[in-house]
Amino acid sequence: MKKIVSILGLIVLLAGTWGCSKSWLDIKPESEVVLEDFWQNESQVTQVVAACYRSLTEYDCMSRMLVWGELRSDDVTYGNSVPSDMYKMLNIDISPSNGYCQWGSFYAVINNCNNFLHYAPDVVNKDANFTNSKLHSLQAEVLTIRALAYFYLVRTFKEVPWIDQPSIDDAQNYNIAKSPEDTILNHLESDLTTALKYARDQYDTNVYDKGRVTKNAVRALLADIYLWRQKYDKCVQMCDQIVNNPGDLQLVDGKDVLSKVFYQGNSTESIFELQFDDDNQFNKVLHDYLGYYGNENGEWSFPAILVTGQYSPFGYLTSGGLESENDLREKDFLNEKGDKYYVFKYAGALRRENPDSKVSSYFYRNTTANWIVYRLSDIILMKAEALIQLGTDNEEVMNLINMTYMRSNVEVGTEPLKLENYNTKGDLEKLLLRERQRELMFEGKRWFDLMRLARRADSPSPLLNYVMKKISGSSGIQTSKMSVMDALYLPIHNDELKANTALTQNPFYKTTGDNAINQ
Repeated sequence: MKKIVSILGLIVLLAGTWGCSKSWLDIKPESEVVLEDFWQNESQVTQVVAACYRSLTEYDCMSRMLVWGELRSDDVTYGNSVPSDMYKMLNIDISPSNGYCQWGSFYAVINNCNNFLHYAPDVVNKDANFTNSKLHSLQAEVLTIRALAYFYLVRTFKEVPWIDQPSIDDAQNYNIAKSPEDTILNHLESDLTTALKYARDQYDTNVYDKGRVTKNAVRALLADIYLWRQKYDKCVQMCDQIVNNPGDLQLVDGKDVLSKVFYQGNSTESIFELQFDDDNQFNKVLHDYLGYYGNENGEWSFPAILVTGQYSPFGYLTSGGLESENDLREKDFLNEKGDKYYVFKYAGALRRENPDSKVSSYFYRNTTANWIVYRLSDIILMKAEALIQLGTDNEEVMNLINMTYMRSNVEVGTEPLKLENYNTKGDLEKLLLRERQRELMFEGKRWFDLMRLARRADSPSPLLNYVMKKISGSSGIQTSKMSVMDALYLPIHNDELKANTALTQNPFYKTTGDNAINQ
């Protein structure tokens, strides 16, 4: 008899049904569960779906969402007590032995999803309460979770093994070669098109609306993939389905963004966020990296050179004057301490500003935070980026950028940004990147934003123009380590190469860093 050797170590046994609080992600591992005894009823099926969500929130997976999406960008520099592997990556000293190059946590997510997709359809024939309609709805969620995991892998490593069958026993062949990027992304587009057909518009509670996959969550991921693949028309179409028909989605007032979006969570502008709570699944990654009450200086800080002066996204000088001179996001997202600017977004609960002195007092959270994967402002700016590349409606581009810009620039007399001050496509591209940086810093977006810039140019140079501003000293040496496009992707970890002999190392790292294995 076969034993479920992978998934059931992560299975979530629910206390009753999928309740109204975050406790639906409580984990109680089972062991020695025989395959023939599982997959018998709807309750067991929903346990596996919960495990798919839960595996996204595990420390190793969450840490890589942040590190892969943010660390190497111009948003992050050394904070307090930076771990060795993180220090090396910040210094562009990346080798196949670096722990952040391990991808096992994402393949654990994928394997959980594969188990569901393989076995759940048979349960329809075993449990009369588990209908095809329920199956399709859950399949939409699981396909989207799997697609999200693969999208992180592709953006980080470019080529990875495509695995769509569950790992259930030791007799299987685990030596699987990498698939081309386009092959994987084609799979994801197909899966998400199916998911969009069956996903729910909404659930019965706000926690589920934000913490489980909805049609808008599927649309957001599809839009992101289309933008990555330079399918700009399709990106705009998908964004329009969210922006033009928002339903209950709406931007939070600028003065409330810190408290409602990042402290309380599950706000009106949230589309999909991973759910954490103080009792069962604590978001230790955000505590470690960004800080919290009792440890306000996290491992990350924002480069001081980007806070003021010509390189800063705040108080940026244009032909029409200073842009974002009094931007709420500079005060709400950063906290100056000595010569460092530590992260206050996610780490903070409240900022109070003295109306006379304009000095702010910062109050940190002692609770855990959700992790936002997609929110409305991200979609608005995705659409603006796609429209810039299409070159069809610059007035709409400016209107979209002003939607996020003006809610955070509320000083009396502040005027919307004017198209006449951004005369070229290049000017608009740079404005869009500044606005996405101001709006989305520390949300795991910036490195991928800069990667899209490099991919459009088929050169690392545009990316390096941003990243190298934060690096003092041997900039020539650092630049040489990112001199070709392959160097912008991470190497495959040595342990993965040992475990899977069908893998080959990413090209740049065959001759740099640690000696690769099995080349």
